[in-house]
Amino acid sequence: MTVRSFAAVCLLALGVLVVVIAAVGMFRFRRTLELLQASALADTLGLLLILAGLALLCGFTVHTAKLVLLAVILWAVNPVSAHLIARMEVITGLGMEPDHLMGEGEREL
Repeated sequence: MTVRSFAAVCLLALGVLVVVIAAVGMFRFRRTLELLQASALADTLGLLLILAGLALLCGFTVHTAKLVLLAVILWAVNPVSAHLIARMEVITGLGMEPDHLMGEGEREL
């Protein structure tokens, strides 16, 4: 096993570990905003580690360019979608306790 293969396997294992921890967090938390915190941030980090490991395994080929393009697209979409879901949760107040709701002056985002 070469150093490159060992580093790639370590990155893949660490990425899978981060995603599994995020999955456990999905079962542990109940509220929507807590679920977003557990999933969106960990998915972004797990994606980075897994794609970096795959890029190391593939070497510098067309496949690596595709993996980098995939990472850029998912890094742009994942935080934006999590933000939109969180914003709709705050605006509608569904599933939130009354003491966590905003006042009238803070209602508009």
